[in-house]
Amino acid sequence: MTILVTGATGKVGRHVLAQLTESGYPTRAASRRAPIGFDWTEPDTWGRALAGVEKIFTVVPGGDDGHRSVRGLGARTCAFLDMAQDAGVTTVVLMTAMGMQYAPTSVEQRAVELHLQNTDMRWTILRPNWFFQNLTEGPLRDLATAGDGVLRLPTGGARVSFIDAEDIAACAVTALVGDHSAREFDLTGAEALTFSEVAALTARSRIPLSGYEDSTVQQFHALASRLGWHREYITTLAGLFDAIASGANAPVVPDASDLLGRPTRRLSQFVAEATP
Repeated sequence: MTILVTGATGKVGRHVLAQLTESGYPTRAASRRAPIGFDWTEPDTWGRALAGVEKIFTVVPGGDDGHRSVRGLGARTCAFLDMAQDAGVTTVVLMTAMGMQYAPTSVEQRAVELHLQNTDMRWTILRPNWFFQNLTEGPLRDLATAGDGVLRLPTGGARVSFIDAEDIAACAVTALVGDHSAREFDLTGAEALTFSEVAALTARSRIPLSGYEDSTVQQFHALASRLGWHREYITTLAGLFDAIASGANAPVVPDASDLLGRPTRRLSQFVAEATP
């Protein structure tokens, strides 16, 4: 039973790969830098990655690697899923994002969810909230660094139930090796924090975030543009920040802890590991 992990060098994928490997499951890493090269924009690379695979963990690319546009990769992901089914893959665990079940079909991640649900493969959908790791290796880190440690976002005082990428990965592994077919999980941490509360936790750590200020959407666009980020990526992030401001990312849901049979990690634990 070979398990293919796409995005195997990403924030979640690398932990999925590591946890499966540590548990003794045969795995195959799929990324542009993996021994078996895999590129969403080059369908000729997909067949070799799928050979002999029974199960897949996959993520619709989000553009964080290079702050790039990923327009059209949702359709490529759907085509990949069709190829996977034809290749004999039986099970797919798909990771999208919190609230995606309410998105219109014009949103690519939602279109991929629906496409997967209409295949003959067994499927599980994971919809995590923002990761802790967005503070250390993602857009929140980059924005805070650009602001000399102050994170300026158009999110007001809204709360986010951040979750550790390692906990998300553990949920993915549980779904891959267990029986969670035709189920959808919203993955959050155990608490919802404002960005001011997050900054208070991170201020004395190696995480480059020491403060938070509310900003306007226009100010965010201007800052991200100065950083050279792609316009479509900026627009996508602005939409995500608007969702945060609306309160959509504040709920604390027990799905992750129920899947894992244990509490999820708190941000304070994650920050403590980054404290000198």
